[in-house]
Amino acid sequence: MSSVELAGVTRRFPVRRQAGSLHALGPFDLSIDVGGFVALVGPSGCGKSSLLRLVAGLDIPDAGTIRLGGEPVSGPASSCGMVFQAFSLFPWLTLRGNVAFGLSRRIRSKTDRLARADGLLAAVGLGEFAEHYPNSLSGGMKQRGALARALATEPELLLLDEPFGALDQQTRGLMQEMLETLWREKRRTVLLVTHDVEEALFLADRVVLMSARPGRVLGEYACPFERPRLPELKSDPAFTSLKGQVSAELRREVLASA
Repeated sequence: MSSVELAGVTRRFPVRRQAGSLHALGPFDLSIDVGGFVALVGPSGCGKSSLLRLVAGLDIPDAGTIRLGGEPVSGPASSCGMVFQAFSLFPWLTLRGNVAFGLSRRIRSKTDRLARADGLLAAVGLGEFAEHYPNSLSGGMKQRGALARALATEPELLLLDEPFGALDQQTRGLMQEMLETLWREKRRTVLLVTHDVEEALFLADRVVLMSARPGRVLGEYACPFERPRLPELKSDPAFTSLKGQVSAELRREVLASA
């Protein structure tokens, strides 16, 4: 299983047709224990998605270090699974084929790969849709399929970039409950990016508030709510009080960035 350590991580991007660069992120420090669930919230453009790409090894920081399980990240990390906001299933593969896609290097038997895929599809409530293509699925079903695909290789670290942002409120709530259940069962380390304070508090052990660009850690909030977490939690006075506190801090940063 993988812990996450970021120390002094900084990222700058060149500005087209201009001298200098855009300071997007950092210095940023964060530590996540094995099996921890941390959510990042912050204003648009503060470097949240850039941070996920750096952790996944899909980009390189300009300064600082990133370690997964104590080992430095020097390229795409096979220990990571990632779910994006955009529906990212391959349109030419069935749902079963999408979930089984990343297993070819780990499981030589096609029968075993498909069996693993079917088990995960059942876990996310899509067993009867295994032979459907993405164009026949709803947005929520596509994201459940993407989550199953990310879990198929049994990643030590799950990176979630606004995975439910494009869904309607009712579907989003159901997806949150499903993810919370899967996390309790699998106990993978999770780093979630979201704009939704309620979602962050409902799912995570800790919520990290990021500043306006360049993104830094402004504060951390423990989520001391018992699990399993049920929808009724969102109307609990302690939950709504913490939500109000984090939302007020976030609003200040949003106004600052505007």
